[in-house]
Amino acid sequence: MARTAPLASLGSLVCLVGLAGCTSANSSPSAADQAGPASTTSTAGSKAATKPATSAPAVRTSSHQPAPATSISIPPNLCAATDIAQNTADAYMGALSAGNEKEARACVFGTSVPLATTRSLLGHTAETAVYLPKQGGADGPAKFDYVGAGKSITVTVSRLSDHHTWVTGVTVHSP
Repeated sequence: MARTAPLASLGSLVCLVGLAGCTSANSSPSAADQAGPASTTSTAGSKAATKPATSAPAVRTSSHQPAPATSISIPPNLCAATDIAQNTADAYMGALSAGNEKEARACVFGTSVPLATTRSLLGHTAETAVYLPKQGGADGPAKFDYVGAGKSITVTVSRLSDHHTWVTGVTVHSP
């Protein structure tokens, strides 16, 4: 009966115990690793080694150092993350759907959209306000139509001198 001891993960074990120079857990195995473990064959009471045991694979070193991690900047709100008019309109309407007044107001330039208009479109806990692009409605470059919560809404987005896109107008129609 042939018996084998798993040595295939020995290279990974050497890396795990903290020896320096391990370059990758997916490094290709050495010739010794590919040959497999030593095995012993037993026939009629005599044991004969079919292959000598191999020593642990040599630890590989690399002169390549990983690049230092760069920082990731997270914008203060969804609209600050884009300069595309459609995305600005979608972020505004998405914030309204979620009932997030602060996020929606962050998309509006100054007081160009009355607070009462924004608040009238907010989704509330007791109800869901889902606003979707209106089929056959305006789809840019500056006006975007949405429907939802029994209303038809046109969002006007403008690129201002600060080079950002802002919601500068909202018109609400009830059918």
